[in-house]
Amino acid sequence: MPEIAGGEDKAMKVFPLLLAGLASSAAARPAASPFDGRWVSDLDTQAGLPTDVYRVADGVYRCDSCSPPRTYPADGRPHAVAGDDQVRWESVRIAGPRAIVTHIEGPTLSRTVTMTVAADDRAATYVATDRRPGVRGPLRTVYIARRTAPAPVGAHAVSGTWQGVRYVAVPEQARTIVLHLDGDRFVYRHALGYAFTARLAGGFVPVRGPYKVPVFAAVRRVGARTVEETRKSNGRITTVRTYTLSPDGRALEIATTDAATGRTFRATSRRGT
Repeated sequence: MPEIAGGEDKAMKVFPLLLAGLASSAAARPAASPFDGRWVSDLDTQAGLPTDVYRVADGVYRCDSCSPPRTYPADGRPHAVAGDDQVRWESVRIAGPRAIVTHIEGPTLSRTVTMTVAADDRAATYVATDRRPGVRGPLRTVYIARRTAPAPVGAHAVSGTWQGVRYVAVPEQARTIVLHLDGDRFVYRHALGYAFTARLAGGFVPVRGPYKVPVFAAVRRVGARTVEETRKSNGRITTVRTYTLSPDGRALEIATTDAATGRTFRATSRRGT
């Protein structure tokens, strides 16, 4: 299941006073830049959702579309995932003939996802509950996908290929960012706690957040209404994100490209209050 708001899927500690200060100051004075303000992703504008490929059979869970791919017993017990530094362990248990429950425990979140296949076998609903250090209460997300390839003979109903259709519900906190552009100084704050300040066309700077492996960001201007952000970790580019303002300055398209897969997820954000 992808992430809708600014691509932040491993956020931890929140900086509520800093966020409140940025938002209120932007409202209290004329914006120095049309990028300035609080932006909330619109659930009605989503494109580039991923394709997931699962197989649950003979007591074994396999995810071929995961990065990296993973295979382990579907016994509800914790299993290490080699090559994924954002996961301490995962587990999968079969919750019925049409449902599985996946639990992910990592340094930046604890997530439980129930995937349920519809009676007609054509669609699936994912309900995710996240708990993040420094964030009050659980965050609940609902996502739907459609089947594009059948389950192999004898496999559990969740097996097969699933194309993402849309997010049905995402907490506003998880899809909110605050931007500020003053000259060549670009400030980014995610409502769940990620933050960095960088110079346009400058070098990489650390992204604040309790990452197990440090993450860095660099920004550059690629047009009058577009800023491009590049993230890297472990010396490799992980994502490239563009922020493009609409002609009237009321909407901001955020396009996030996963460097490993080349897939680009797009969503439009509106100015928040």
